[in-house]
Amino acid sequence: MDQLKLKLQEYYEHYQQLDKKPRKAASTAVSSRVGEMESDILTQFGLPVSKRFVQILHDFVHHSMINDQLLDYVSRKLKTAARKYLLSPVVSNLELLTQARDQKRSPYDVLPELGYPAHDYALFLLGELLYRRNMAPQDILDELKQVQLHHSWEDLQVLQGVHNYSSHELYAKLKKHQLRFVDDFIQHLRRQEVAKPQNKRLTPAEEGYKPNYQTISKVQVEDIVFDDKTTPSLFGKIRTGRSYSRITIALEFSELNQLLMNSGELGIEISNAIKKRMAGRTVKKPMVIDIKAEFGEPLKLDNCYLEVYKPQHKEDGKWTEDKDAFYFVDKILSKKEFDKKAKEAEVKTKIQECLELVGGSYVYYQRLRRLGITDDEAKLRAGLQDELLFKLSFYLNKLKD
Repeated sequence: MDQLKLKLQEYYEHYQQLDKKPRKAASTAVSSRVGEMESDILTQFGLPVSKRFVQILHDFVHHSMINDQLLDYVSRKLKTAARKYLLSPVVSNLELLTQARDQKRSPYDVLPELGYPAHDYALFLLGELLYRRNMAPQDILDELKQVQLHHSWEDLQVLQGVHNYSSHELYAKLKKHQLRFVDDFIQHLRRQEVAKPQNKRLTPAEEGYKPNYQTISKVQVEDIVFDDKTTPSLFGKIRTGRSYSRITIALEFSELNQLLMNSGELGIEISNAIKKRMAGRTVKKPMVIDIKAEFGEPLKLDNCYLEVYKPQHKEDGKWTEDKDAFYFVDKILSKKEFDKKAKEAEVKTKIQECLELVGGSYVYYQRLRRLGITDDEAKLRAGLQDELLFKLSFYLNKLKD
């Protein structure tokens, strides 16, 4: 039996030993050894320890019996995967990250190919900042390099479990290394923990900040990403001036359904596709609806307006709005509702202008009285001869004092 087969057999035996124990009782040493063996076997083929290649080994160990035929089969499968991987076009790390974002590849596959561990912080950088918030791939790559350069993975692991993390010495150390997203990372973890029982995101009021609301429309949705544990996200473009810019919008399933039901036949088709996938799938992983690929055109949100806001995080004790083009939906308005709201706002503005004029008339009235003009004449000249209007002007002016 050659060396590879011996390694595969040893790996099989260790994994079976690990698999027979309850998860909580599983030995850390055995678990660590299994991980080391996976790395050793895949490295022998020139493969990164990414999820898709580790899965080949996991499929292998789930066979009830091991024999030479099975060992030959998994060897051939690894060789085929290695040949395909090693002969694929060489791309830079930046290109790899950009492609990963566009293709919504699993961070567990991408990180090992970049040479980084599937650490919580690295997963946050890709899964949250790059995929969900559309942050620039170069920024993500720079951050990964900084963490690797300063060997900060373990420090980050420790810090995420510290309650008052910002006063901890490790926090100062990481900031000294110019890691940019530590606060955002830990607050993201805290939000997930707090929101986990309800499976619903916290409102700005619950988090403690006041958002800057804005109303957007004419969004072109290219991808919808969702699963049964996290809220859906829309990836697409929005017109800004003469060009389009990327945008990511997170919303609840009920809001997504509302949008789709108000987006004509295409919206209904997409809604049906989502329901079908949610009902029929067995693997709990993020699902991606590539709208253009599956339906021939992007989904245009022309019949509604979205009232959205950017999430905020604490930076040096102050709430700071995230810079990337990532928004939460607060409210969805139909065109009729938006027009009504806009009209109400316009009317309120006009009323305010009128009240300011009426209040200012009392100042003019007072000047006339100081010039010795009679009360009736002063009221007439100031346009306040009506007693009710005069009282209103008096109290409005008093409010300014």
